[in-house]
Amino acid sequence: MLAKIAFGNVRKSVSDFGVYFLTVMLGVAVFYAFNSMTAQQGVLAFSETQDRMFDLLGMIIGGVSAFVAFVLVFLVVYANRFLIRRRKKEFGLYLMLGMRTGDVVKIVALESLIVGAASLAVGLLVGFGLSQLLLYVTSALFQADVADAAGFAFVFSADALVQTVAVFAAIFVIAAVLNARTVARAKLIDLLQAERASEDMKLTNLPLSLALFAASVAIIGVSYKLLIDNGLMEPSPQFAAATVLVCVGTVLFFYALSGFLLKLVQMVKPLYLSGLAMFTLRQLNSKVNTTFASLSIVCLVLFLAITSVCGGIGMRNALVGSIEASTAYSATVSTSFGAYTSETGYVPADLGGFGEFAEEQGWDAAAGLRASARTLGAGDFDALVEGAAQVDFLVDPDDGLTMGDVEEASGLALSDFAGSSVNDGYEVYPVCVMRLSQVNAALELAGKPALSLGEGECAVFSDSDITRGFYERAVERGTTLEVGGRSLKLTSFHGDSLQTTPFPLNTGAIAVPDDAVPEGAAIIQTLLNVQCATDADEAAFGEMVEAVAETSEPNTWPVTLSMTRTEVLDQSIGLSTVVSYLAIYLGFVLVVACAAILAIQQLSEASDSAPRYGLLRKLGAPEGMISGSIFVQVLVYFLFPLALAVAHSCCALAVVTDVVAVFGHLDIAETALVCAACFLAVYGAYFAVTFFGARKLAFTGK
Repeated sequence: MLAKIAFGNVRKSVSDFGVYFLTVMLGVAVFYAFNSMTAQQGVLAFSETQDRMFDLLGMIIGGVSAFVAFVLVFLVVYANRFLIRRRKKEFGLYLMLGMRTGDVVKIVALESLIVGAASLAVGLLVGFGLSQLLLYVTSALFQADVADAAGFAFVFSADALVQTVAVFAAIFVIAAVLNARTVARAKLIDLLQAERASEDMKLTNLPLSLALFAASVAIIGVSYKLLIDNGLMEPSPQFAAATVLVCVGTVLFFYALSGFLLKLVQMVKPLYLSGLAMFTLRQLNSKVNTTFASLSIVCLVLFLAITSVCGGIGMRNALVGSIEASTAYSATVSTSFGAYTSETGYVPADLGGFGEFAEEQGWDAAAGLRASARTLGAGDFDALVEGAAQVDFLVDPDDGLTMGDVEEASGLALSDFAGSSVNDGYEVYPVCVMRLSQVNAALELAGKPALSLGEGECAVFSDSDITRGFYERAVERGTTLEVGGRSLKLTSFHGDSLQTTPFPLNTGAIAVPDDAVPEGAAIIQTLLNVQCATDADEAAFGEMVEAVAETSEPNTWPVTLSMTRTEVLDQSIGLSTVVSYLAIYLGFVLVVACAAILAIQQLSEASDSAPRYGLLRKLGAPEGMISGSIFVQVLVYFLFPLALAVAHSCCALAVVTDVVAVFGHLDIAETALVCAACFLAVYGAYFAVTFFGARKLAFTGK
């Protein structure tokens, strides 16, 4: 009997459960689809590197899913709170008709479980379809073919299914218990008079609200300045202060918002006295003031979602966009012969017997690797390599060129161009020098035109966006640098990468004529670039260098790092895909959760205010005017959290751009527009559903 009543109530209250059902269904679908992604490894032809990246993706998504589960717990419990509040009078009538409290509790629990089971079932079906879509998206991003000969495969993850069912079953049980507890503890008189109950206003003093609103804007402005000035490159007290201040400012903003809007419109008498403006403002003043805490949380979560999605996809674009420029060679072998710190200056690396071997080879990396491969029986260097070119990065240990010297000579400051991407004290770090003959050999090996320098000229190479603008401007100014006691004029800037690398690593090195290299210059790093005839030769070369790098035999070349073109492509594509998926996963869940909370609050408010709208109709207010009032209320309720979140995100993304510049060029404008379109589609859909739902409740009361 109780089950029949519960089923009947759910069927009659479909409109009440609509937004809740849709939200939970989408949450289930996305939760399953992303947690089932590890099953794609069985049907996609991944390389070994891609397999490792996908294992990393699985681990990260597992950790993020714990956070997503927490968000969904909050969403479901919060949604149920409003749904139960709307139906308290109905539960009171059950008690008046003689039903026991325990039976009412069972009905409420059954309703929660029925709606939960239905949304879980539909969500899993949608999730199965979404997981198939993600399979082919992954195939395209990783450039990995579907293993099935027909090019089609069905992905199913029993682990993801069990995890999804377990997580959401726990969520629904928690919601059912809390709903039952609310009904069991309520007094009959409270249940019957629930519609008359109203929340107390938190702030009624209009002058005080204006002062607090002004203070909130000032606090948020200070937090923005702290963040922009100090950036995200390293943790600092300023970053912590900016985080605290933006949270405090946001809460204070919504705490005082309703009074500010009321006072602002009151100052424009024609507007305040037109139509239902007074009624609309009083409605907003009541609801925004009493729900400022949830609006603040929604705003901050939207800020997190927008920033993570734009930053994540921007990083992916930066990684992918820099691949072609940074893979001009089949492979690059890097050796570090020294290090530099602001405290000690240049310090030669203690390489022991490996360093002695390198010196015996005349610091010739090709000769060293050739001899090392013969010693270890690891392969034939000359059979695998069609061409090779070495580039040495040199510093003068006694009186070398520093970034501070370049700033002084150019009259520019790197921080004005790179923002917070550079750390304090960067001025003392050296700017390396390269021999023109070696640079031209590397350019020729990459199929690029050679560089020509006249007497007293030099050029700068940098593949990093951090320093590009600075050096381009220094060249425009005709900056003259002192290198080894000679004055050399910067005549050109080159963004070519002189190695195969997953990230831009050269923040600036000066190419000078060979005879201009300081006499006492020491090698801080050597790059050996090679070209191989085939992919097989490239792979074999990588294995040969790996054998040299791992040996303990001292009569071999010291290898610090080696990367082949295939490894760079796999790592860059893999990392960019991981970042993209995480950004989309988090962003989608958070935006849906925020939009659902706002929608449920507004639908609940419309239900509570139905008698007021009925009174307006009796007083002669046309339906169009009432609809306009509802539209403005819903618009303000949805718009202000989003607008403030966008403002927070614009500030954060300005700093994130500096961070992403480490990985490559980021066009944040294009990324922001794409993300904005996606966000508005989801957010706008909830806004439309909320407006029409609230309008129906206002006119019909059900």
